[in-house]
Amino acid sequence: MSRSIDHLGGGGSLSAYCLTQEGGRSDHDREMPKRRTSSVTTSSAPVSRRSFLSTASVAGTSWSTARRGRGQTGSDPASLKARRQAAWQPRPLILDDDGDLVYTEEASRGPAAFLALRMHDCRAAGVTSLAWCMMWGVARQRKSAARYWQTQQQGLPFQPNLPDPTPVITKFCHENEIEVCGSVRMNDCHDGYGLPFPKLVYPLKVKHPEMLIGGEGQRGAVTDGLAAAMWSGLDYAHPQVREDRLWWIENSARQYDLDGVDLNFFRMPWCFKLGEEEKYLPLMTDFIRQARHRLDAVSRQRGRTVLLGVRVPGTVETCHRIGFDIESWLREGLIDRLLTGGGYVCYSTPAEELVALGHRFDVPVYPCINCPANYVLGGDNLRAAAANLWWAGADGIYLWNFQYIPAPGSLGYGRPSPAQYRRHLTEIGDPRRLKYLDKSFAVNQRVWEQYQRASAPAPLPVDLGRRVGEASRVVPIRIGDDIPAAHRNRKLRDVVLRIQSAGSVQGDALAVTLGKAAAVIAESGGENRYELALHPATVVPGVNELKLEIARRGPGARQVLTIKHVNVDVRYRRT
Repeated sequence: MSRSIDHLGGGGSLSAYCLTQEGGRSDHDREMPKRRTSSVTTSSAPVSRRSFLSTASVAGTSWSTARRGRGQTGSDPASLKARRQAAWQPRPLILDDDGDLVYTEEASRGPAAFLALRMHDCRAAGVTSLAWCMMWGVARQRKSAARYWQTQQQGLPFQPNLPDPTPVITKFCHENEIEVCGSVRMNDCHDGYGLPFPKLVYPLKVKHPEMLIGGEGQRGAVTDGLAAAMWSGLDYAHPQVREDRLWWIENSARQYDLDGVDLNFFRMPWCFKLGEEEKYLPLMTDFIRQARHRLDAVSRQRGRTVLLGVRVPGTVETCHRIGFDIESWLREGLIDRLLTGGGYVCYSTPAEELVALGHRFDVPVYPCINCPANYVLGGDNLRAAAANLWWAGADGIYLWNFQYIPAPGSLGYGRPSPAQYRRHLTEIGDPRRLKYLDKSFAVNQRVWEQYQRASAPAPLPVDLGRRVGEASRVVPIRIGDDIPAAHRNRKLRDVVLRIQSAGSVQGDALAVTLGKAAAVIAESGGENRYELALHPATVVPGVNELKLEIARRGPGARQVLTIKHVNVDVRYRRT
């Protein structure tokens, strides 16, 4: 049960620092960050990036035309002008593909069967940009024991009918007007957990254990903390490690017909031993300079631009924590596209910070949604997570692990049904279509330490104590929809706050304050759940402060009352 606050007026927001060239503004007052105008035109006037988002066919055609036009006679494909033109082509969604289905039984039948596992569904859903993982350190055990690194470094084929999947992918993508960038995992450490083999097998790790971040004695499970996660990582303080990674970047671009190479620093998010990251900030900037130089050489050799992208933690502070001076990378013009965050905390990440920084230096920015966990948090869809990122000014959205969402009708491991591809990707890739679709805006919980240290703070869970008034907590909720405007336009049906707790008993009640509105009592509905109808005027676009404290404890209450989940469900009228 609850008492509605629909009689209350006003609204409030948590002031959040937004890094811009001019300075910060509160989220309540800030406008949508300005997007760069695309250099692609369909008439004499430039076409804005957002105008491309309504139909995937337009975006695909634009990309194909731009790709054919790269490296025209007399132009330098590695010039900043050429790189910017290629970087700002419209890509509302970048779909990551782990490349793991090469190990399936179907793929053993050859390229056609392999492509039918995912790529036909991607094409049908209008995907125009693919991040193809071509250095995967972990794979499910199948008949083929070959790894991607063995194919590229030793020429070992995966299997007779599919010796190397990357040329198959690039050919399909270019025939279907899909951009394809090779995604290189810069420090994959699944092998530290014994995946896929019980011992380390990558030659540099085997021959030079002194170049690892840790040692075998730290081996453990994924739940055993940071040391168990990091120990098998390569330490970039060693020149041989940096040269090994640079080889991967250059070889990927030279060996395959790629449109770019993405350096995936979130697999995994560490390059140095703990405590040494700040010391090596200049070293990592020099590493990116060398990567830029090598890709520029490939661009000039091929006569067309090869983009350099980076996937980094989602805030300036977390980038520095890992050892990345991201502002220097941007200021020096070293990178062409910025993929931000691991997506583990995408509902609660201030994505606008790196969006503004990227735009300040004329670089497009694509915040990440880690799809499986956030799909569940968002009410079995990704709409609210996407709405928050579009509100933050994103130029597109980077989808990580979309293929593993626990959606109905799955065709098997890593294979959502064609209907799920069409439904979710067409919804979240088009802000105009997304605008009046129902959403469930969530607040993220803290994740494993190895990913949380490279992510924005996750507000949940929080303890309210055992007694009335013992503790008061403020939980920020980011809302990407303009709910007051939807209410004025008679598009809104209702807005409901849902809270799930632990330690609650029948008779408990919470005092709930949203923004500047007066506190309202929410009664426990049983099973640790609270529900409260919200007045649209109290929910503002951006960050909303939700203050929670215990108003009453029921008979028999003994445990600490802990807030575990918070959602704001927004439902619109059907027209």
